[in-house]
Amino acid sequence: MPKGLSYTDTGLDRAALLRRKDAWTAKRLRDPDTRILPVWRNRNLIRPGDTPKAASLKGKTAQKFLRIASDVALLGVNGKVVYFAADASDCEPEELKSVSRRAEFIDLRQVGPVMEPREAAILAYARAMMYWHRNHRYCGVCGSPTENRQGGHVRVCTGADCERPHFPRTDPAVIMLVTRLGKGGEACLLARQAAWPEGMYSTLAGFVEPGERLEEAVVREVLEESGVSVADVEYRNSQPWPFPASLMVGFRASATSRRIKFDKEELEDARWFTRDEIGNFEKLGFRLPRSDSIARWLVDTWLAEE
Repeated sequence: MPKGLSYTDTGLDRAALLRRKDAWTAKRLRDPDTRILPVWRNRNLIRPGDTPKAASLKGKTAQKFLRIASDVALLGVNGKVVYFAADASDCEPEELKSVSRRAEFIDLRQVGPVMEPREAAILAYARAMMYWHRNHRYCGVCGSPTENRQGGHVRVCTGADCERPHFPRTDPAVIMLVTRLGKGGEACLLARQAAWPEGMYSTLAGFVEPGERLEEAVVREVLEESGVSVADVEYRNSQPWPFPASLMVGFRASATSRRIKFDKEELEDARWFTRDEIGNFEKLGFRLPRSDSIARWLVDTWLAEE
């Protein structure tokens, strides 16, 4: 069977009650044993290698980084150790050299698949929180600046006539593997966008619209993008995908029609592939999606059912 999904299960107690206590949060930030996970322009601080490692800061180095950080958010607690994410995206690269040392700020997508899963999940969490903070510095209602509150899990509008709280958000998206029976055995529907790496085919996906159930979104997206009608929509798994801020909700669905008529504004191509064809994908000049994605998990799960 396929391995578990990447970027899930941080192993942290998110300490929802404790983060409301400003004094507790301030004390933990001063604690020399507290670990700070730096983020810079959507990149995490990582020690490269065959198995890349998350680079956390503590003690004096952590305090130095906190002084230049624009935002901080409590991630959670593991035993007696408290973890925070801190963002220094407003700084120039030379300002970070004294804290990064032998580590580098790297896009998690480059190394996540080969990292220890729990470390990769914590870094994904840190990246997602800092992305939200950077994009919600102003109130969407009145335009006033917002302030970081409750350990970084709320931003409150500073406008005297507004004071609206804003909470971390993630955009729900459905992602689905559509299958059908045929003369060559069961086949699945994969498609590609022009902007993707050459030869890469993946499952269909799309954002959930207001007033729409997840299952309705699956049916709509498949029909809109490929012209294929589906039924028997079944939930399979979900994955946080902080690139930049989505929750991917995975489904399987059975095709009730075969003819593909794909949306050329959305897709470059869409095809049915049998298990044998996917088994020879590279020889055919194709490739599957990233190994850390739920898209790949859905395909691998289907292949393992044979």
